[in-house]
Amino acid sequence: MSSFYADSMLGKLSRYLRFLGFDTLYRTTESVDEMLQVSEDDDRIVLSRSRDVFQSCSKRKIQTLLISNVDVSGQLKEIKDNFNANFVYPPLKMRCSVCNGDLKEKSKLDILNRIPEGTAMNYDDFWECSKCFQIYWLGSHWEDIKKTISEL
Repeated sequence: MSSFYADSMLGKLSRYLRFLGFDTLYRTTESVDEMLQVSEDDDRIVLSRSRDVFQSCSKRKIQTLLISNVDVSGQLKEIKDNFNANFVYPPLKMRCSVCNGDLKEKSKLDILNRIPEGTAMNYDDFWECSKCFQIYWLGSHWEDIKKTISEL
């Protein structure tokens, strides 16, 4: 499975890729040079909407994809077409949409005091990020993700 480094213009795409189990870093405060160095060191594919970043990657022989679509479904299709990425719903593995950490299953009892009461009443399956401790469940936003994936 490919790992990615998404440029600062691709925040929504990076969250989707993480939800779908892809190891995806997202450039926020790092310089372009830092992003390229990490990508080179870790063998990551750079995703960018910037021609300058694309050209810098080409010069350094870093695998890259110049994303042309502005909507996330079009962006995912570009990744699927260029890298034979297999987007499945439900994903076999998910990553934290905030920090890219691994998600570990948690029992409802263990996290009951950290989730809204309505969530506790309506959902039984929960995950916690091993890095930032964010709690996840398959809420209504997953219908949007499922719809996006089905259109690819």
